[in-house]
Amino acid sequence: MDIGSFDLNLLKAFDALYAERHVTRAGLRIGLSQSAMSGTLTRLRELLADELFVRTPSGMRPTARADDLAGPVADALRLVRGALQADGFEPATAERAFTVAMSDYAAFVLLPPLLARLGVEAPGIDLRVRGMFGRGEAVELLDSGEANLAVGVPVEASARILTRPLLREGFACIARRGHPAFAAGVNLETFVAVPHLLVSPEGDGPGLVDRKLAELGLKRRVVLSLPQFLVAPFIVAESDLVATLAVRVARRCADFGVGITVHEPPVVLPDWPLALMWHRRADAHPATAWLRDVIAEVAAAV
Repeated sequence: MDIGSFDLNLLKAFDALYAERHVTRAGLRIGLSQSAMSGTLTRLRELLADELFVRTPSGMRPTARADDLAGPVADALRLVRGALQADGFEPATAERAFTVAMSDYAAFVLLPPLLARLGVEAPGIDLRVRGMFGRGEAVELLDSGEANLAVGVPVEASARILTRPLLREGFACIARRGHPAFAAGVNLETFVAVPHLLVSPEGDGPGLVDRKLAELGLKRRVVLSLPQFLVAPFIVAESDLVATLAVRVARRCADFGVGITVHEPPVVLPDWPLALMWHRRADAHPATAWLRDVIAEVAAAV
């Protein structure tokens, strides 16, 4: 049978007939007259090449073919009804997966408390995290539908990509515990003199620190440049390199006993935003809207 030529309204009629075992009552169930319902049953019989329901002294009885169809038809109708319910998402009972594109920083800061929250409020929700280095990648993943949400440095809001601020982050300078140049604290002279590690997720050359130093007529030596931040504290802990990282990352690593000390940078560095991004086509989707709110609340708490 060609499903493209099959009137799917006939499935509703079949479901009603199977439940009621009576033409008139089945018609009332779905808003059809007795004659219209009789005509629908005739069409079903012709299309499916089976009597489907046979009259007996005790009422209409389904044939074996009708019994075979009843379960799959009921399941299909239930799925369609669920998909069409605008407010049908219940976090406590939902079972589904979301794909969230995240920068390393976003995953490091937000994933632990987010998973703890989901474990309590929505134990059936699974997360699939996609790594994301650049802002352009966020747009590509949202445009293609490969990610439901993205968390990172915000892209410019547009007609199709929507954004929501999550938090702002500052910078801290880290050095190994006992670094001789930092024994008396950090000053601009020692900061410029020591070798540096640069974390540059987008691999775009000189970083913010370099630009700020250039404004002062100064320059540092970057010995090592990395696209991800997580390995940086461990390298710093076992070398004389210093690094300038997101302050939440620096403090968390120091708390974990990595072997680093955290200092205020000797140059004034502006903080930067972390944002939640999604495609406009998912703006009104109840499940996605719920997850957006949860991520925003988790970010506010950290």
